[in-house]
Amino acid sequence: MNNPITQRGSLPLMTSVKDFFLKDKVFLVAFILAVISVIFGGFETKFFDYKVIFTVFGLMLVIGGFKSTGLLHYLGQALVKRSQTTRQLVRSTTMLTFFMAIFFTNDLTILTVLPLYLTITKSISDRRSVYIGAALILPAVHLGSSLFPFGNPHNLYAYSFFHMNNLEFFKGTGLLFIAGFIVLNLAVQFFISDEPFEVNTEVGTFNKLEAALYTLLMALMAASVFGWISYIIAAAITAIVILFYKPRLFAEVDYHLLLTFICFFLIVGNIVNIKPITELISSAFVGEHMSFLGTVLVSQVISNISSTVLISPFTNHGMSVLLGADVGGIGTVVASMATLISYKVIMVAARTEAKGFAKYFAYINTIFFIIFTLIGLGIVSIL
Repeated sequence: MNNPITQRGSLPLMTSVKDFFLKDKVFLVAFILAVISVIFGGFETKFFDYKVIFTVFGLMLVIGGFKSTGLLHYLGQALVKRSQTTRQLVRSTTMLTFFMAIFFTNDLTILTVLPLYLTITKSISDRRSVYIGAALILPAVHLGSSLFPFGNPHNLYAYSFFHMNNLEFFKGTGLLFIAGFIVLNLAVQFFISDEPFEVNTEVGTFNKLEAALYTLLMALMAASVFGWISYIIAAAITAIVILFYKPRLFAEVDYHLLLTFICFFLIVGNIVNIKPITELISSAFVGEHMSFLGTVLVSQVISNISSTVLISPFTNHGMSVLLGADVGGIGTVVASMATLISYKVIMVAARTEAKGFAKYFAYINTIFFIIFTLIGLGIVSIL
């Protein structure tokens, strides 16, 4: 006879497991492919990059901590309050996004800046400028986060996998970063009206002591990325401090992303043992230009993080893969998690105008995708 207590207890567990797998479609696909690869190929761990896993985990804890301090929201409010025209507001928002993404990753920056922007711009009559301003936040977050290895997960992976030295890394990302700064400002100047308006927002406060603590932890994690301290020690210190100070931050870590990395490590580990597939992929990414273009295009289908892990073992052109992933995040809805987050924020905060925002998101992303694909090809050609 079935035990009703056991049945009732097992249902919530099964539901939780189901929800966990269905919450992130990229992870779900990666998990299925990883299971298939393990069944037919074995449990290959030679492509596991433990530095990436430990470092991304530590950075997620720190970034979650910054979010809880209110510092990022404070910076956004303080900057936009000084704006007196639509163009000034959009420029301030775009540049805030661009520079904030250097340290706080795409996802947190989008979640901080975009809702604030949507709230402030509700009273602006020039909706076209408002739509374009929102759309510019997306390329700004990708181009800004491209500068440092710890700006986003795919940068960190490429930096680690290809054993790039700092000069080599910053030659490529620095040029992309400068190009991004110039093109974003030109876009604001030419496409946003200079209509006056008054910003009705109050600048709040933030927890200065906590902000100082997380700044120190961020510096510790950054030092581990550059190899100045062991990544295991840095991640352990960060985890221990947060465990005792604010343990709830562990629940905010994106475990789907960490598991997606592990799944792709398993997939790649088995793919390299299949000679026909290896030869096919390797032949498709011959030369710095094809490695760049391949990463850009594959990102449009499986996201820039997944494409970086998948393509890296089959080419020696690390800078091409790195820049391809940075540019590849600008494009389709699935090209990056930041893009998906942007659309979700729009649907929640501006559902009645979703079509208008979506239209200009598509326009701006397409324009920036074309421009920076050409710029990226130019950069890999001169490096």
